[in-house]
Amino acid sequence: MPAPTLFVGVVSHEGSRFSVSQGPEGLAARLAADMAGAEVVVNTVNLLPEDSPLVTPQALQASLTAELRLNATWARFLGRSRGPRWWGVHGSRWVKRAWHRVRPPATNSLRRLLNIELSHLDLMRRGLESGAPWVLIVEDDGFTSDISDLSGGLVDLMAAADPPGFVNLSESFTSAQLGIDHLLSASGASWAGAVNRSVLATSRPVTNTVCAILYSAPFLARLVETMEALPMDPVVPIDWKLNLALMELFQAGSIPASTCWLVEPAPITQMSMRPAAILPS
Repeated sequence: MPAPTLFVGVVSHEGSRFSVSQGPEGLAARLAADMAGAEVVVNTVNLLPEDSPLVTPQALQASLTAELRLNATWARFLGRSRGPRWWGVHGSRWVKRAWHRVRPPATNSLRRLLNIELSHLDLMRRGLESGAPWVLIVEDDGFTSDISDLSGGLVDLMAAADPPGFVNLSESFTSAQLGIDHLLSASGASWAGAVNRSVLATSRPVTNTVCAILYSAPFLARLVETMEALPMDPVVPIDWKLNLALMELFQAGSIPASTCWLVEPAPITQMSMRPAAILPS
């Protein structure tokens, strides 16, 4: 049986309010119907053992601190401006962090973070095992109103003469909000879909959350190896775990500067970041 041309992995869970993504009306299934040779795998299983020693009040406190420290490390890595506004926001997060020492969130939030991370990694491995040259990992809140635009654009990107390692397809935040405008330049590629979009390259690898990222198989193999070598404790959201792996790969010289592309405006919307009034029915 030939390998798929594209492996699409959907990160979801039982009881998700975006459960439509698990079935034939979901983004992944509609994309596969529009692209010859695509394979879809939906993961709704919680892979973390119920008795995991990583889910404790102490681990939760370590997790909250680690995320804040990673936020500052990531800002330095990107070379983003850290003026009064940035420090004000960062300071307010530390104030909230102090409050959580007194009134901590439920430890179940830690369990959810770990299950999301394990689901991403499981689908990444399955994508590599499928033999597909490209792997698209989508969280279940990813949505597009124009599947033909998405499929047309992806087909062209995957056929690029000098392809990237990964492409951000979701725009949960603007480039200005991420503080990465100074890293952007024209990639030399164009978007072949019906909607007018720009394909930009970055001088350092960046992410716009992990709602929808397209990976080339060679890059993904290096990324998974790096992520698996990172400690599970302290626990950080998968977005930050991926950022940490990208920093390690880049600083070690393991990936070229032009390995990351962004599509703007992005073809996939992260619906959990949008008002409930515009959620698809």
